[in-house]
Amino acid sequence: MGSDTRRRWLWALVAVQAVLVLPVVFIWLGPAQEAVDAAPDANIGAGLIGLYLLAFGLPWSVFVCLLDNRYELFDSALGNLVVAGPAVFNLALTAGLLWWSGRHPVVESDWQIEEYDPDEEEEEEEEEAEEEADRAR
Repeated sequence: MGSDTRRRWLWALVAVQAVLVLPVVFIWLGPAQEAVDAAPDANIGAGLIGLYLLAFGLPWSVFVCLLDNRYELFDSALGNLVVAGPAVFNLALTAGLLWWSGRHPVVESDWQIEEYDPDEEEEEEEEEAEEEADRAR
């Protein structure tokens, strides 16, 4: 598989990730919040959407959940950022790293293993010293 084909597949995966995350973020910020505000007992739907976003935000959402246990962020105004933030961050991180790797591609080169010979190094140093002495004259 060529480099261009591989890059297209990777961008396609980023697009799939965006399709799976961004509409759900919109639902979380819009209709889900309205439903919770209208009937606080009907939190199961919003909770499932939040769980979905937390899964796409792994591993960062684990740390956010740990902070929530300490500071109770889910019930505050930061709740939307706590739930949707890690998922959107993962999407931005994936797209950014793919973009960066396209700007700075890895260049293939042939590696050669050379044996170290201290006697040869001494001879090279002596030759360099002689050349410098000849130049100084």
